Amino acid sequence: MKNETKKKLLLNSLDLFTNVVIILIAVLVVQKFLVAPFEVSGASMCDTLNVIDGQCKHDKGETVLINEALYLFNSPKRGEIVVFTSETEGDKYFIKRVIGLPGETVEILNGEVYITNTEGKTEVIDEPYLNETNRHNTLDYGEYTVFNIPEGHYFLLGDNRIASTDSRSCFASSPSQNCRLHPENSFIPEEKIRGKAAVVLWPIKNMRKLETPTYSINSESLEEK
Repeated sequence: MKNETKKKLLLNSLDLFTNVVIILIAVLVVQKFLVAPFEVSGASMCDTLNVIDGQCKHDKGETVLINEALYLFNSPKRGEIVVFTSETEGDKYFIKRVIGLPGETVEILNGEVYITNTEGKTEVIDEPYLNETNRHNTLDYGEYTVFNIPEGHYFLLGDNRIASTDSRSCFASSPSQNCRLHPENSFIPEEKIRGKAAVVLWPIKNMRKLETPTYSINSESLEEK
């Protein structure tokens, strides 16, 4: 009887251990390939992200959920907020908004962002998500104002245009030196984009879905600049 009890306990323990291992593997797979939390740090995406109690956080603030599976089957779209690494900053993760697509040209002129599509047509894009301080106030960083995006690469900007380190600065804190030597670092290759920021998880009172804006700009209806 004792042997049967020990055997039953052993089987139950093995079953529990197996279930725990399966759950841990499932969590790791989900976090690695499907979704993962990301803590937003800095003010580069204010007011879209990292505004808590009406204040733009200049350190760690909101936490977002990243959809990592989306780009296994689709390419990033204009307006999506993405998490990625850059050539200049190694393993450091950034969070910005996709503005220019492969093969397009982005020009920053008089505070506006112009997109020239692959057919050579150009239009300034309307960005309703920018706050009053940043709307019509996309600054250039002096060295470069026109960016020809290579195939397979993207041009990204933070929503806080007066304070964001992004494609304009080659994602470096010393934009003039870095971009002068390596202007190609203005663009992020698709394979370095980890996923799309889909939902704000924390703090609870800020929980919301991050919508992708609809732009008037498209390849069929662009006007000549």
